[in-house]
Amino acid sequence: MRSMTGFGRGAGESKSVRVVAEIKTVNHKFHDISPKLPSSFQFLEPDIRELILGSVTRGKVDVFLKDLSQDRVKTIQLNEPLIDEYLKVSKKAAAKFKLKGELSIENLLKMPDVLKVVEEERQEQDQKKAAVEAMQEALKALEKMRQSEGARLGKDMLEKAKEISQVVQQIRQRHKVVVADKVKHFREKIAEFLPEPLIDQMRLATEESVTIQRHDIAEELTRLDSHLVALQETLKEKGSVGRKLDFLIQEMNREANTIGSKSADAKMAQSVVRLKELLEQIREQIQNIE
Repeated sequence: MRSMTGFGRGAGESKSVRVVAEIKTVNHKFHDISPKLPSSFQFLEPDIRELILGSVTRGKVDVFLKDLSQDRVKTIQLNEPLIDEYLKVSKKAAAKFKLKGELSIENLLKMPDVLKVVEEERQEQDQKKAAVEAMQEALKALEKMRQSEGARLGKDMLEKAKEISQVVQQIRQRHKVVVADKVKHFREKIAEFLPEPLIDQMRLATEESVTIQRHDIAEELTRLDSHLVALQETLKEKGSVGRKLDFLIQEMNREANTIGSKSADAKMAQSVVRLKELLEQIREQIQNIE
């Protein structure tokens, strides 16, 4: 089990290329990858996305690639065809308008686009090698952090699951007492209004049954037990379990709400409140699980 929150950093180098990759992940309902690459590395975006998809399956992922390569060798080139055009135009203007003087080298070099600064080309394969190396190192560090955080969250949720089990048992025991009291109270009321023994025992049994069913939570407790076992087992699984955990908590909350609506006892109501508190705490933690 992994957390969706983490950070990883890695470096890569190949010949004249040196880069640093940083990956930050946070919880998100969907899978959102946002690479921020230098312009000269834009062609690697598909490769970087593929690397991330192989390691991170859910959450918001911000990727930063920094180019720390030494300045590339720069050369200055003359735009000879353009210089020829400037000289031709200069001579043509001098002849047509009877102007004296020639275009000096100082003025010529100041003309637009006559000089061009050219950086030494880098091989794309060297850029890719360095970037992939940095990404793999960053993803490894990210995975380690997410696994560690996931283990911590899993341990805490297992402790809460144990307490939920205890609360459910308290509700079950209290429910037995409450139902018995309800039946006793019902019979006392019947005896109060009908001093003589009730002849229609079948009708009495039916009314008792209706009273019991109105407050019966046996099915809800059974489903809670089942969901709780599934929750504990899922918390020990590897891989992406966030959506499954979220579904289980939703189902458990549904059962807790039904039990709360049927409870007519202050002690049971207190236990249900505690049950909902624990489920909400787990639900919040699950939002950060991949």
